[in-house]
Amino acid sequence: MDRDKIIDKICKCMRLSESCNPNEAAMAIRQARSMMKKYGISESQVLTSGVTEATVDSGIDYKPPFWVLALANIVGQAFGCRPFLTRKEGANRHFRFIGVGHYPQVCSYTFEVLHRRLRRARKDFVWELEVETKKEKTRRGDVFAQAWLFRIAQLVAEFSSTPEAMQAVDEYVKQNYGEAADLNTKPKGMENPDYEDILSGMRAANEVDLHRPVSEQKRYHLAK
Repeated sequence: MDRDKIIDKICKCMRLSESCNPNEAAMAIRQARSMMKKYGISESQVLTSGVTEATVDSGIDYKPPFWVLALANIVGQAFGCRPFLTRKEGANRHFRFIGVGHYPQVCSYTFEVLHRRLRRARKDFVWELEVETKKEKTRRGDVFAQAWLFRIAQLVAEFSSTPEAMQAVDEYVKQNYGEAADLNTKPKGMENPDYEDILSGMRAANEVDLHRPVSEQKRYHLAK
């Protein structure tokens, strides 16, 4: 019998084990354990069976700035996905979102749209700055982006993942990728004159509207 079909049957038994009927729950557990023993299926294989991946181009061929990585983390946490930054030689870096079910696809789409909006808003903001040095324009643009992210983080706070889902993702990552290194970047330091830049970033983020998935198809709506 196909291994995926066996794992699917085991998962169904595990769901039945949560039944309020003690006899039905006990029987489901025994059946699940019997199939696992018969076909050599481990608990970790069952745990990670629903984990999927989705990738999205970061649009950057070098180490991304703090605000890009922060956006990936915010979106990942909102939908119970772990973001990883990967790169193939000669190509842009990609974010790989790993999560349960359809959420990695939702996550990659959300990141793509929000990243495009933030990049455009930051570019428009920097363009209007009357600053002499490119370094200072970059710094103030990053402060603007960080304020934008602060407001977005508040919007996505209503989305939450379950500890069980994150446990499955962690086990999947361990099995398929081993230990991953953290890419550490720091936010741009803020100065007293940056107050208006921060307000501008937060106001720009107010134009973004997020909606929780609805309908049986679990569609996700995001203003582009």
